[in-house]
Amino acid sequence: MDDRVGPTGIQPPRPALNLSSAFTYTGLMPTRALAVRPPFGFTIGLFRTGDPGAVPAWRAELDRTAWRHHVLGSWVAALLNPLFALNDHAVMPERWTEFLVLRVLVSAAIVGLIVGRRRLPLTPASFVFVPFLLISLENAYMWSFMGPDLFRLHALAYAVLFVGASMIILWPLAWGLAVVGLTVAANVLFLGAHSALSPPEVMAHGGTLLAAVMVISTVMAHNRHRLVQREVRLREDLRARTAEAQEQRAVIEAAHRDLTDSIRYSLNIQQAVVPDISLLDRHTGGHFLLHRPKDIVSGDLPWCAHLDGRTIWAVADHTGHGVPGALMSILGSTLLHAVVVEQRVARPAEVLDRLRDAMIRALQRPGGQGPMDGMDIGLCVLDHRAGTLRFAGALHPLYRVRGGVLTEFTADRMPVGLLPDVSGSFTEQEVDVRPGDMLYLCSDGLQDQFGGPADRKFGRKRLKELLSDIAGLPMHEQERRVQDALALWQQERPSVDDVLVLGVRI
Repeated sequence: MDDRVGPTGIQPPRPALNLSSAFTYTGLMPTRALAVRPPFGFTIGLFRTGDPGAVPAWRAELDRTAWRHHVLGSWVAALLNPLFALNDHAVMPERWTEFLVLRVLVSAAIVGLIVGRRRLPLTPASFVFVPFLLISLENAYMWSFMGPDLFRLHALAYAVLFVGASMIILWPLAWGLAVVGLTVAANVLFLGAHSALSPPEVMAHGGTLLAAVMVISTVMAHNRHRLVQREVRLREDLRARTAEAQEQRAVIEAAHRDLTDSIRYSLNIQQAVVPDISLLDRHTGGHFLLHRPKDIVSGDLPWCAHLDGRTIWAVADHTGHGVPGALMSILGSTLLHAVVVEQRVARPAEVLDRLRDAMIRALQRPGGQGPMDGMDIGLCVLDHRAGTLRFAGALHPLYRVRGGVLTEFTADRMPVGLLPDVSGSFTEQEVDVRPGDMLYLCSDGLQDQFGGPADRKFGRKRLKELLSDIAGLPMHEQERRVQDALALWQQERPSVDDVLVLGVRI
């Protein structure tokens, strides 16, 4: 039994044909489009589809470009076509009226198609196919009534039609082959019905030329379509990559903002654990502080305290800068407070010894050696009752300026922290001070900053000259002069380290 017949013996109805898989999109109005597979294995879209989002962006852009070219070319053809009736009147006056009516009808059909294109489910290719074919059939009809001389001249005009179309039309090769095939068929039909020329005479008087031009122009139009398609795809790919890069940039910028906000908040935490340096104004002749972090937070630490008739101040430069340096500075401030304030250690060398031991214990890892982190520091203790000042330093010297003369008190060549093959206690120096003397403690950020005409470091020599020059000025003016000197030296170059300069007047 036929497997298409049901158990009741009645053939069931055939399922409805589903054309959804045969729909294509060419990128304009939301209407369905039936896809047709013509000869030579090419797939072309006759009508617009209803799912614009189902096609790549480059295809929609290619269709928009094709629509612009095809509508413009159709307008030109519709407007110029009737004007050639003047030429018809000159060469074939006996058929001028007939040809004029034909031209007007063809142009009217083209104009109607242009005006109504938005209400018709047409693709760019199926749209321009109509005016191109109509004008080609019009020429084939008029050609069939011409004698040998006019036949040859009209063949040139016929060839111009195909050459001009190849410069305007954007469509796949199948559409061009369809126009060529229908044009050849129409010429065979009209020439056979109206022309007295034999086939060899037709070919000799322009048929061969026209056939060659049709083939060449069709290939040219196909190549132009491929080139424009490749250009559109590359442009859309670039646009997509640009959009992706912009999205990634937005994500990175958002992450950077979040990170920056977190770092700014960590600055509040760092400032909360660092003593108020303005305490120096109550127990000395005044001070200035220039503190310019390389990043938002700093590894350089100004520190001070006053207890038991002594004023203690220090400048510490911890390992690293930015967030790592800030964390180290918080640790350093905490340990300084523990040694000086809680343990009441007043001798600067002993403070550094205990500070080093505490730093090593804090950074020591279980079962092994800790990282070689720590701090360089200069620390002063001013005993108001005894009228003396003692200094101890770990790689940071003390500068005293008296009467314009600068004296440097050197520091020990070892840091406060873990350093292999370095041992021994820190040394202490008693510094002769008089009222009006200026004392300076600095991190190495200023002297290590690159700049100047030769892009060299600011250097310790230039730093000493600067401090000697400004020592007699008021505190706020000294701060401004140091800041101006740094800005003038650095110019547009990036900062290499945190900068901290602390000046105290006795």
